[in-house]
Amino acid sequence: MKKAYTFLFLLSTMYLQAVAQADTSRVVSSFIYVESDTLSDYEILGFTLKTPTSAPIDWQSGRIRPLQQDSTTRFLIKVDVPVEISKSVDELECIGIAKRPYGMWNWLLPKHKRTVEIPYGGVALSVIKLEIKSNPTGAEVYLVPIRVWDKRFEGTELENSIDDMELYKVNTSVTDTFVRIDQTVFKIVFHVNGKFRTIIHRPQPQSIEPVQSVSIQF
Repeated sequence: MKKAYTFLFLLSTMYLQAVAQADTSRVVSSFIYVESDTLSDYEILGFTLKTPTSAPIDWQSGRIRPLQQDSTTRFLIKVDVPVEISKSVDELECIGIAKRPYGMWNWLLPKHKRTVEIPYGGVALSVIKLEIKSNPTGAEVYLVPIRVWDKRFEGTELENSIDDMELYKVNTSVTDTFVRIDQTVFKIVFHVNGKFRTIIHRPQPQSIEPVQSVSIQF
């Protein structure tokens, strides 16, 4: 019996060590749509994503603010996923974070109880690989959905808007780099040494072109 307990202990220890090996310093920015009719009854503040219990790596994101809201049920988010997960997991479990439905005494609740969590189910990781390059390399990159760009940034001085674009920044690395996207049209902003360049990318379907590329010359 003692040997059996020892064996089970060693197995659990090996599992925990394997989980702890996920390198969260190496991530891939992935732009994902979350869509569900159950979200329409709430004012959504953000989302959290985590690996399924069956996944070989245990990981959970922090709170993610939506980049774009197309309707009361459809949101575009950006999540920086550890490289190991992007290679081994096709779907992440999603939880919506919403304001608690109106109540007369809500203001008396502690701050952490003024929100509710809404289990959403699974969301698929985006499958189109978009390679982003510049010459010279070393540029910071921002992927702004074109509708957001037209509404908030079109015609503005980019050097004065850089702080407002932080939410859309590709956090994986500077150029040359890559992200995962779906078929959202993006205005891509490159920034290096005080200089800016922009380009519009209209993705092809993944079935036609699974790896796509954009590049810019400063």
